[in-house]
Amino acid sequence: FILAILISLPISANELNNDVNDEIRKNNLKVTILSIFSGSLKLTYERQIVRNQSLEVTIGAIGPAFDILKKSSPLGALGRLAYKFIFPMSGQNGLEGWYVKPEIAFSSYSYYNKDMLQRYRVDKMAIMAVGGYQFVFNWFVLDIFLGGGGGIGNSQKSNYHHGFITFNTKSNIVFTAGFKVGVAF
Repeated sequence: FILAILISLPISANELNNDVNDEIRKNNLKVTILSIFSGSLKLTYERQIVRNQSLEVTIGAIGPAFDILKKSSPLGALGRLAYKFIFPMSGQNGLEGWYVKPEIAFSSYSYYNKDMLQRYRVDKMAIMAVGGYQFVFNWFVLDIFLGGGGGIGNSQKSNYHHGFITFNTKSNIVFTAGFKVGVAF
């Protein structure tokens, strides 16, 4: 999937050799790697709005990836919306550096519980404070993040909501962590 994104973008040899300071990239497209192995595919688009601030939108499909966590055949969708405040070091690209972002995340899906032999419906939303560091190596992006907050909705015996995790099925405290890789353009 990542390889398909890299090949589909028109990147010339000249662009690959440009210094980051010569050309400021204001967009990036990222994939959340760990989610692929837990039952969902997440694609994130980020656009610099003003210097050191960007808007980040994530959409995802729950079900088409590998479900190695529970073998529960999840099916559904997820989304995230965040406004990122970036604190760059001197000379860095406008999207590179330490950041904090308020984020709204939701997931809506059903899954099969093999113990109860039935499918459960889950709808959960969370508001989180997330921090991290985003590296921009010419055209390659690596985003590492960690955050937490509060959530509302039903859990139905599940604490993993494909966009965030709760401490247990009755908890409204949520957290998120991971990394994304992608391309800057």
